[in-house]
Amino acid sequence: MRNIVIIVVLLVAPYLIATLLRLDHLAIAGRMGVSAVFLFAAIGHFLKTDSMAAMLPAFVPARRTVIYLSGILEVLFAVAVVTMGNPSLAGWTIIFYLILIFPSNVYAALQRVPFGGHSLGPRYLVLRLPLQLLLIVWTYWFCLRAHG
Repeated sequence: MRNIVIIVVLLVAPYLIATLLRLDHLAIAGRMGVSAVFLFAAIGHFLKTDSMAAMLPAFVPARRTVIYLSGILEVLFAVAVVTMGNPSLAGWTIIFYLILIFPSNVYAALQRVPFGGHSLGPRYLVLRLPLQLLLIVWTYWFCLRAHG
């Protein structure tokens, strides 16, 4: 559960700070939140590799490698959303990725994997699904809509 709070704070804090300071670059602040979330998630891929690999079904080959590669991909997302002049491609790719990985969260919750709140079982999904939707909407709003 702590991870959900951390993710939400990382996502919205740059935008809230920019708003409070009346800065003009709210879209960039929103993208900084996306970047912070993906950097945080990527760190987990490298520091908690075995726990994250347990979130994948046994039939997935080379689960540790998948976790490392997805961590690298998340670092690339974090960099792309703040460095690209038009982050639309990064935004669409992130949205696709968020949809693609959600089944691993469902699997982990159903299997009660002891990582990131999944041990709570299906109840965890009551929080995780809205978080996933928030990440998708936030990415759309600040990476796509802001540059439409």
